[in-house]
Amino acid sequence: MSVYRSRQNMGLLLANTVLKILGEGVVKTIDLVIPIPTTSEVSALSLAQKLQIPFCQAFVKNRYVGRTFIMPGQKERQKSVRRKLNAMKEEFKDKNVLLVDDSIVRGTTSREIVNMARDAQAKKVFFASCAPPIR
Repeated sequence: MSVYRSRQNMGLLLANTVLKILGEGVVKTIDLVIPIPTTSEVSALSLAQKLQIPFCQAFVKNRYVGRTFIMPGQKERQKSVRRKLNAMKEEFKDKNVLLVDDSIVRGTTSREIVNMARDAQAKKVFFASCAPPIR
């Protein structure tokens, strides 16, 4: 199976999980599905299509900042996430958003992007990872 197809499938499975955990009523209040660039885009699009929620690429990625999770210190990782991603405020303002990432390594990126969405005045922020749990 191609990586593309497996990412699509992970998005579809995540849609089922989001629906199960949040419930149909809460899912209907979500205004946008926003991927964390770039590897989660395919999964987030599949999820958005399945849940019938608009998809929006509301984070702009600075391609000159390297992989943040492998940086040596926590402070450096946090600063680098803010340098790596920029939230387009007009896409977040007064909206309930579902952020979709492809994995969680340390949680630094997850915490920072949720804070960035809040700083951009999102009403509610939901966060989901399409990576299957490791057991």
